[in-house]
Amino acid sequence: MPYAMIIIAAVILASNHIVARYMSGVIPPMGMVFWRIVIGACVLLPFAGMGLFANRTLIFKHWKLFLILGVLFVPLGNGIIYAAYNFTTALNGGVVSASQPAITVILSWLMFRDLINWKQGVGILIAASGVLAIISRGDPASLLLLQFNIGDLMMIVATGFVALHNVLLRLVPQEINTPQLLLAIQLFGLLIGAPLYLAETLFYRPVPISLEAIGVLLWIGIAVTTIAVGLTNTAVRTIGANKASMANYLRAGFTAILAIILLGETFQPFHAVGLALVIGGVLMMSRGRRRLLLPETRRAAPLSTVSRRKTRHVE
Repeated sequence: MPYAMIIIAAVILASNHIVARYMSGVIPPMGMVFWRIVIGACVLLPFAGMGLFANRTLIFKHWKLFLILGVLFVPLGNGIIYAAYNFTTALNGGVVSASQPAITVILSWLMFRDLINWKQGVGILIAASGVLAIISRGDPASLLLLQFNIGDLMMIVATGFVALHNVLLRLVPQEINTPQLLLAIQLFGLLIGAPLYLAETLFYRPVPISLEAIGVLLWIGIAVTTIAVGLTNTAVRTIGANKASMANYLRAGFTAILAIILLGETFQPFHAVGLALVIGGVLMMSRGRRRLLLPETRRAAPLSTVSRRKTRHVE
């Protein structure tokens, strides 16, 4: 079931990339993410509001964690993604964001001492080379001259923030279910997102009022924010961030197909090379089993010990 969840979520999240590219220049990035989160919170409130209120003591006890998750998810993750599509294509963004599994594994190793074996290490290098192929447009000389597409670089940064968000989900108390978790993250994210949206409206551009804009915001607020992210978070909390992130290459494939069909984007040879490298690297990563820490090492890393105890049944 968790794997079915992440496949369904991958299809919906692919549409998010298409919509972001299609509406770039129409709906400003913080306006898109702000109303997306507001709509998602309104949908979740009847289902998770009472449970969230009942767990208010637990949530306020871990308010720093939820604030970090909210900032990573709202302005730093999705906000930068929407801004990136003002400078790059949906094909590029979809493939570059498929590097999330490699970033997730690296962050899990750095933060929680989740050791990796040689297959996972090689997979990370292969996936990274695929991302570089996209960023350089298949021209290695641009890597030496640092002539990168700013949109692709922004997408990598945003992907890193989303990966960090998923890795930190293991620290959320199990008493808080997925709908409550989503709502809490959205509310905390709005604390930072609302002032940014207000500044964007006053000094850059407001969100246009049109049927097209309303339809897009309803789609990403309900389907993407509530359904897709809910399915993803459930899968992450069930099988772990590393395994769940392996489905990101599916999203890259779905994004490429939708971009060609709906946006008329051209599939270039460097897209094929980059996508093949990313998928190959991710598949190699998925073949490697996670190495467990020895008891002596666990005692030296108390944060890792806590996180493993909380997620022993799902890892």
